[in-house]
Formats: sequence, structure tokens, C-alpha cells
Amino acid sequence: MSEPMIRLLAELPRADPDSARAERTRIRCRTRLAGLPRASTSSAPSPRGRKAQLWQPLIAVLGVAYLAAAIVQALRAYGIP
Repeated sequence: MSEPMIRLLAELPRADPDSARAERTRIRCRTRLAGLPRASTSSAPSPRGRKAQLWQPLIAVLGVAYLAAAIVQALRAYGIP
């Protein structure tokens, strides 16, 4: 760095934390966290969870089938029976 730049940086005021702002932020965060709905302890899966349970295996099966077809085509392209 050049000497003038170092002098300019030395003249900058210190960045001290603002305790009032920190306290306002803490209060705002606590208020938001207190207003969040609690997770239910119900053992029954939600309707969205059921859909995910049905789609995930289907996607996995389709992915394996696609991979198998790609390997078969690659082997045919190289002439390996």
C-alpha cells in the first residue's frame, strides 16, 4: 500500500460496536423466535410427507433404470456384447 493510503486508513474512526443497536436486534430476534409455531409431536405424517414418501422411491427407480440404459448403450457403442 502507498503511504497516503495508510495515512487515510489511520485517520478513520474506530468501529466500536453499538450496544443499543445490538440490544434492539436481540429483542427483535427473541420476539420472532417466540412467535414461531412449535413443531407438533404428531406421529401421523403430513399430506406433503406422504407425497414425498411416494415420489422418492419412484425417482430412485427411474434413476437406476436410466443409468442401466445408459450403460447398455455405452457397451453397445464399444461393441461389447
